[in-house]
Amino acid sequence: ASSDDEPGPSYGGPAAVDPPVLLSAAEKRLRKWRRMLGVTVDDWKAYVRAKPQVVQRRTRKGVPAPLRGYAWQVMSGGRELRACHHGVYDELVLSTLDERDDDIAKDISRTFPSHVFFAKPDGAGQRSLYNLLRAYSVYDREVGYVQGMGFVAGLLLLHMSEEDAFWVMVALFRGAMHEPLEGLYSPGMPLVRRCLHQLEGLLGEHLPRLAAHFQRECVHASMFATQWFVTLFAYSLPLGVVERVWDVFMLEGVKVIFQVGVALLQRAEENLLALPFEVLAANLRHFPASEKREEARGLDEVGRAGDDNVEADDLLERALALRLSRRLDELRAEHDYLNERMRDSGAERSPPP
Repeated sequence: ASSDDEPGPSYGGPAAVDPPVLLSAAEKRLRKWRRMLGVTVDDWKAYVRAKPQVVQRRTRKGVPAPLRGYAWQVMSGGRELRACHHGVYDELVLSTLDERDDDIAKDISRTFPSHVFFAKPDGAGQRSLYNLLRAYSVYDREVGYVQGMGFVAGLLLLHMSEEDAFWVMVALFRGAMHEPLEGLYSPGMPLVRRCLHQLEGLLGEHLPRLAAHFQRECVHASMFATQWFVTLFAYSLPLGVVERVWDVFMLEGVKVIFQVGVALLQRAEENLLALPFEVLAANLRHFPASEKREEARGLDEVGRAGDDNVEADDLLERALALRLSRRLDELRAEHDYLNERMRDSGAERSPPP
């Protein structure tokens, strides 16, 4: 028998027995996630192959905060990319000045301005954000830098180092695990255009009254949803909520952005139906932040954190109940077909050289 099985010293009564360790629900959840993530990326992949439904269920309930940064790295594929490109990030940070540097520097203070990590001018947070965005603009000169990228980079930096965040951005934009997202930022923003087409199609089916109201009031999805896709909701949702959305996004891909967008509009439908164009347009410009602003007043930080947890549970329950994959594929094919017809039509009208 091992030493753990040996009885304790006797003092004239029964052998001393250590009381069982009682773990809180949070501690149990943390242990489950540690076992699931394992020590290496291969451990994680093996668990996903063996128990994909368990992984999905636990992820949808939320990744424990202490493990979120590492979990996002392995889910996105960024962890593997970093291991294969040792020293590349340091070289990019030290590279010569780029023509986009001024644009990046101007936007730094506008990214999560109320968060303590980014609030101090030229503080650690702003320097890390500048380094990260500049490194990516040098790494991918075709995409370069687009304003909304700062919120994606900023949210990553709240959970991991600069270099880890860089390779997660590369993994997301280049499509290491899911559809590449660089089309959200490349010239012409082709993926944004396609996503807006898909979203308008979904609204017509899931929210026909609201879609008709938008049409009557000349409100287009581009007026409110462009920032949803470009920032992946990092600009629009409270931090505690967007972290939960990103947990699912990292595992399941961009589909969850559509699910959350439709769910948000479902929840606010009755209020939005009552608004004329001027008020509707103003509200949608800051939607859904405008919807929650009044409710958040007067709450302390603990109250806001608890409110975010409840909000995330409610929003994701509604969003993940939506079955959109097949319709998204159909709308994608429709958009590609319409684009091809437009290109063919333009080619026919072009005069001969």
